[in-house]
Amino acid sequence: MDQAPAPIFYDQPRFALIDEAAETRNGPESPRPTVQDVAPPPFKPSSSPAPLPSTEAPDPAPTTAAAHPPKKKGTASAVKKGPKRTRNGESNRKPKKSKSGPGGRGGDEASGDDESDNGPYCLCRGPDDHRWMICCENCEDWFHGECININKEIGEALIEKFVCPLCTKGNLVTIYKKACALGACRKPARLTHNQPSVFCSSEHAQTWWERMVARLPKAQPKAGLNQQHLSQDELMAILNSDLGSVGEDGTWKVARIPFSGALPKGTGDDGKDDALIRILSDEEKTFLDNASKARFQLAEETVLCDKMLRLVELAQEHRRAAITGGRFGEDICGYDSRLDTISARDAFAAYAASAEGQATFKESKLGGDALSPDEAFKGMCERKRCKVHSGWHKMLPLGIKYQIREMANQAAEWGEEESIVREAASERWKRKQAEKNWVEVVDG
Repeated sequence: MDQAPAPIFYDQPRFALIDEAAETRNGPESPRPTVQDVAPPPFKPSSSPAPLPSTEAPDPAPTTAAAHPPKKKGTASAVKKGPKRTRNGESNRKPKKSKSGPGGRGGDEASGDDESDNGPYCLCRGPDDHRWMICCENCEDWFHGECININKEIGEALIEKFVCPLCTKGNLVTIYKKACALGACRKPARLTHNQPSVFCSSEHAQTWWERMVARLPKAQPKAGLNQQHLSQDELMAILNSDLGSVGEDGTWKVARIPFSGALPKGTGDDGKDDALIRILSDEEKTFLDNASKARFQLAEETVLCDKMLRLVELAQEHRRAAITGGRFGEDICGYDSRLDTISARDAFAAYAASAEGQATFKESKLGGDALSPDEAFKGMCERKRCKVHSGWHKMLPLGIKYQIREMANQAAEWGEEESIVREAASERWKRKQAEKNWVEVVDG
């Protein structure tokens, strides 16, 4: 019987390539080994009389070896990592919102609508992780509703202007809309509609009335005189009677307005004012005429103050034009002599009525009709760091604005006193009509 030939072993080990090129262990530009580099050496006949046992593991499948060839020991290879993902498998870009949110993106990044933005935002300085956020009207930063204890439903429906906790240290506060009077509703009331209501809809108003009436007893017991609460029938009877009326504030009151009569009809085009003239006394008419003249005078002075502010602005532009033209330096005073009439009502009124003043305000330029540069900048203070006119470009506007506020307050006071006199006259007329008194003159 023929014996099988003995296996042939080779002296050349397969790990001979391990000792090669050990100096390239940390080489930054080490090339990737190829199939030829790791191919086994050519077969050589063994000169050893006895075969050596093999201690190697069997080779992997050929397809695996071809797809991932082995590397030399000590060589480095660059590993290409995929894009970094967040916990939810999304990259760090912000989603597109209905209105411009924090870190808004352009049209080039529209493909990342479902992705998040790293921020930082909010008090927690965290990212935009798809939680509901609200923007501060002052600092324009965005805040998570959970971090500032604001519900999404309330924030979207009842907040008119939001101011974050960091900006409320001053005089700024968050402005809320009035909520619907129905307890569980979180919608704004219809206060600005043609028919104002404290409810968001007519259905909620009806529901509120039904609940309020349902809380009352259906009928009073026999000892009902000692009861402090009305029954359902009694409340409905009061509402349907003329014992109550709607007050000036829009609320329904049980007590009627005293002397609720109608004013006499006016005969002229003035309407209500013409009707009041017929019931005013001579003293009241004189007071109203004086108040009207005072308010008219204040209005004229306010117009003059507006022209004063405009003249100061023109003087500042005139100074900047002189500096830009190279006529003066940056440290020039630049005060114009025509500003001497500022805060002097009669003097400024005379200047505004003059030909020069009318031309200045018409052209919105000082020295517009000058024939030469010297005449154009005539009357300008050329001193440097002038102490006489120090801070004129700031102090003059502040003083004029203060006068405007004072005159506005005075005009409001005159208007309030006029309304008080008119209301007193109308109430007196209504009282006389309600009392139905008369005076009988008896001769003799």
